[in-house]
Amino acid sequence: MFVQMPLKIGLRDDACFETFVTEQESQAVALNGLQSALQQTNGNAFYLYGESGAGKTHLLQASCRYVTERGQASVYLPFGDHSLPLIPDILIGLEQTPLVCLDDMAEIVGDSKWELALANLITKSSVQGHTVILAGQISINDWSIKTNELAKALMMVLPIELHAVIEKEEVIIALQRHSKRLGFELPNDVGNYLVKQFSADLQELLAVLQLLEQATLVEKRRLTLPFVKQVLQRA
Repeated sequence: MFVQMPLKIGLRDDACFETFVTEQESQAVALNGLQSALQQTNGNAFYLYGESGAGKTHLLQASCRYVTERGQASVYLPFGDHSLPLIPDILIGLEQTPLVCLDDMAEIVGDSKWELALANLITKSSVQGHTVILAGQISINDWSIKTNELAKALMMVLPIELHAVIEKEEVIIALQRHSKRLGFELPNDVGNYLVKQFSADLQELLAVLQLLEQATLVEKRRLTLPFVKQVLQRA
């Protein structure tokens, strides 16, 4: 039985490869390989893993946007969102989709029904020449797998470890890429001020950036340091 998708999950506007920043050359090389794989029909499978804030969800949604902009279908499913009616049968038939991205793998690993459905998806997608990208916080080697089927299927999956951006200069570059995507420029002095006032946590800073974006739209002003201080004092 093929289960029709019962939900439409939107992608974040800022989730694209252009706004992703990494400090490690090896990670950049691996992600270039991921992006290249999305242009091919080799049936690749990847697993992105790392601590919270490393950019896993960003890259899953960026991958979906990348293939969608090229006229192909994609599916993004966040298993960590418990408000969604997700059951193992939802994976049936998804091998027909050029790209399937599954987030928060810890939510389903250890459940035999989910494991069998996932193993089928990975195997059948490979035959179809389609791509599957998984994401989670821990290494595949640390998964508590119950089924031999999934253990076998995971041999086809290439793991890519991600690390959160922590260097101040790289955090500012990431903010500037996001602001450019949103349609405004973030001067270096504003970036330095935001990191100093808040933290180097990119997710926290992106929330501040959204606040500043709305202020620039409402007041039709450029993002200068005095204006930023004024906006944040009012918040």
